[in-house]
Amino acid sequence: MCPECHSVDVETVELSGTGTVYSYAILHHPQHPAFSYPVVAVLVDLDEGVRIVSNLIGVTPRDVAIGMPVRVAFEATEHDMAVPVFEPRESST
Repeated sequence: MCPECHSVDVETVELSGTGTVYSYAILHHPQHPAFSYPVVAVLVDLDEGVRIVSNLIGVTPRDVAIGMPVRVAFEATEHDMAVPVFEPRESST
């Protein structure tokens, strides 16, 4: 639902899959066998203006930084499904 006008109309838009880390947390507990710990949970600001919650992979927790450029990747789950996660990317600056 739109927080401004409360509309439930939706539109499908293709996104680039790139953005920056807005915030993050290093999760150690509670542990679940489906995850490898520690989990780096991130809020990512996508280049198109959408903010998404996900995991950051391919980086040690001490190397995560707010503003880090990231790109989407997909990790397989049960039943031949996949979820979006993010990995570091080279800065374009």
